[in-house]
Amino acid sequence: MNIYNRIIENPLFFKWVFHPSPEINAYWNHFLDKNPDDAEKITELKTQIEIHLKYEEKILTEAEKKALAKRIVRILEQTDRKRGRTRTLRNMIRYVAIAILFLSIGGSLVYLYMESRQPQIIVDNSVLPAQVQEPVLILGDREQIALNRGESQLEYSKEGDIILNEEQTIISEEDKNATPEMNTLVIPYGNRSVVILGDGTKVWLNAGSRLIYPSRFVDNTREVFLVGEAFFDVQENEKQPFVVKTSDVKVQVLGTRFNVSAYPEDYSVQTVLAEGSVEIKRVNATLFEKGIRLSPGYLAYFNKKNQETRTQQVNVEHYTLWTEGLFSFSNTDLNRIVKKLERYYNVRFQFDDPFKGVIQVSGKLDVTKERVEVFEYLERLTGLKIIQISDRQYVIK
Repeated sequence: MNIYNRIIENPLFFKWVFHPSPEINAYWNHFLDKNPDDAEKITELKTQIEIHLKYEEKILTEAEKKALAKRIVRILEQTDRKRGRTRTLRNMIRYVAIAILFLSIGGSLVYLYMESRQPQIIVDNSVLPAQVQEPVLILGDREQIALNRGESQLEYSKEGDIILNEEQTIISEEDKNATPEMNTLVIPYGNRSVVILGDGTKVWLNAGSRLIYPSRFVDNTREVFLVGEAFFDVQENEKQPFVVKTSDVKVQVLGTRFNVSAYPEDYSVQTVLAEGSVEIKRVNATLFEKGIRLSPGYLAYFNKKNQETRTQQVNVEHYTLWTEGLFSFSNTDLNRIVKKLERYYNVRFQFDDPFKGVIQVSGKLDVTKERVEVFEYLERLTGLKIIQISDRQYVIK
């Protein structure tokens, strides 16, 4: 099988062509850099498909898109047979990949790039199925530090030293004149963490999440990357705005308190503002596309499918009390509550009847208690039975 056919068999190629994003672009940049002999052909295939798309008068179905790609492959194969291909593109592609981090939660793989000292992340499935079971802090490419199971706390000094759980101090080995290294805090399901960054910003990281950030903020912006959910209490600095990036949106602030939920498996990214002001933009927004300014007490709901954002007034407590070990909800589908409990306790639920998942529930759950006690209280709220079938498997009847 030649390179063209191998590439169009890769589902990530069609994402790159038809649904591009900074994450997918970075993945293929890395792929081209590692496969320079094929770079020109891959890029030409993508370019030719994009050119043909401009002249299509209708929106193509997925099958039509693949058929178009195969037609172009046949044309390129014929051209290759007639003349040799030069590889000028090799000299055009120069990607500076300072750090590449292979790490996953829930079957995802993260590639970490630093370019101009800013983190850019690729998150995609099915590349390497490495599973992370324990909370861990990864210091650049130097070492991995195991953290407390359940709850952990990290605090950075301005110099980059780290205090773990108010007990252990990790002395920074960085050259202060060099580019700050990227640290990654990985918190699997069933665990939580609090990290105080070098600028004093405090971040609560929820279960099944990871935060990627520089050991020191030295650029014009203080930029971090989030996968999962976190609550941010940002120290104000007008000269150095704070930016939270996810794979779909970025949130820029000066000083404020807000929650971002950006789990890869969810259909949306939700940003809720408790205090101050934030501006939200799509990661792949055009130059002239305006961001959405959020007021306290409002939720911004970004739909990953249609790339649209809507706002609505909400009870902020329902989205932030998890930092205190409380789940608060009002007329919420049981499906959504169960999903939060799965992440918090690292368990799995299934319904004997799917319609039971749409039962609406109001109340609060104190998830700092033993899960058996919490599940018994949920049974009283819903009138259902939660039956344990294994250590981490439950059926709701």
